[in-house]
Amino acid sequence: MSKLGRKLTWRISAVVIGVFALSILVNQFFLPKYYHYEMKQKVTQAMKEVEHWDKDQIENDSEKLEAKYDVTIVSENMNNNENDLNEMLSLDLARKQIALNRFWVTGDTLDELKNGAILTKLYDQGKQKSSFLVSLNEKDGLLVVAGVSIADYSDTAKIINEFNLMLMLLGSILVVALTGFLSRKITKPLEELKIVADQISKLEFEKVTVETQDELEDLATSINVMSDDLKKAHHALLRRNKDLKYFMADLTHELKTPLALIKAYSIGIQDGLDDGTYMETIVKQTNQISVIIEELLRFSKMESDPLHLEKIEVRTLFDDLLANYQETMGMDIRMKSETSPKTVILADRVKLEMVFNNLITNAMKYATTKKIKVEWAERDGKLYFAIKNETSIRNHETLEHIWKPFYVREASRNKNFSGTGLGLAIVQTLMEQHEFDYGVELEDDWITFYLIFEKAE
Repeated sequence: MSKLGRKLTWRISAVVIGVFALSILVNQFFLPKYYHYEMKQKVTQAMKEVEHWDKDQIENDSEKLEAKYDVTIVSENMNNNENDLNEMLSLDLARKQIALNRFWVTGDTLDELKNGAILTKLYDQGKQKSSFLVSLNEKDGLLVVAGVSIADYSDTAKIINEFNLMLMLLGSILVVALTGFLSRKITKPLEELKIVADQISKLEFEKVTVETQDELEDLATSINVMSDDLKKAHHALLRRNKDLKYFMADLTHELKTPLALIKAYSIGIQDGLDDGTYMETIVKQTNQISVIIEELLRFSKMESDPLHLEKIEVRTLFDDLLANYQETMGMDIRMKSETSPKTVILADRVKLEMVFNNLITNAMKYATTKKIKVEWAERDGKLYFAIKNETSIRNHETLEHIWKPFYVREASRNKNFSGTGLGLAIVQTLMEQHEFDYGVELEDDWITFYLIFEKAE
């Protein structure tokens, strides 16, 4: 049995045994008093009703009160002398099957009754091990006695306590056994949850099946959800670490080439080999390093920079940006639109301009022909945008890496085409920051980058 199971078993058993023990103590010390109190209430209530009766009712209808309160009621004329009165009362009680060894109404008691008092007395019957509790009252010259026999409770209480003690011993054994069994039913799922928690702590993202229809099952469900989330986060972290290694390798390559050129041409100038172009090359490579550093700084700040959202006519914004390129790019751009040019979305204008600029320049750099297609449409109540160009990419696996920083498609990494390699990574970051959907598809030698915007009200 587990530690928790043992604690539950012994603590619940201790509570049950304590309740039994308290019950015995209550029976021993308080139950006799309560029993006497209840009997006294019977005769008192009966006598209170007698107060409202006349002499004839008392002599003729006393049986109604006897049945109502389960007491014995007799009455005799108080004009009789003390001895005769007591003999007659005893005979009246005997007729009602109340045989008493000790019962006597004294002269002092009679005097008090004549003065209007209502008295309650207890007559111990000695060897009969019982008592006779009576309420005495004088009504219209009659001595009215309402009484009830009370068993000697000490022997009864002793028998009851002995029975309770045996019941406590038997019950304690049963409680320990049942509690042990039930605590096992509770602690077994907890042990399974502990095992799974230990496995999760070791990055083994297992699940647990608990069907208890209670909070334990809810806890198991929460742990399973946590396990799935941690598994995804762990894999994402591993992937990010792997991407970071590639990122550092690519960054090293990006900076190594211009730095090597700067060093070589600087040495050439130092050795007097400059033909007049060395300084120009050094400045060009220095500018390239500056561009890379500026792009890196901008890229690193994007996720932390807050969005400044505003309502934007997104098609108008794109058309204005595209017009800046058309004069110099010399591309055949075919526009297809199935939606209103006044469609509004909620976005950060500056960052959305960066997204469109990067997609346009990406299409210009990598198009294998002079054709670029732009499409606007409405799908499932959302605004769909796509920009397409013919491509040399044939392998769909390439698309898995296309959003990575410094990923460029030309093996030679010709800067006339590939730039810094951060353009699509910036697009991905800004779209995720806006919580807009995005993606890339490859079909029939055409590559399509698409964005899906939530329309504003």
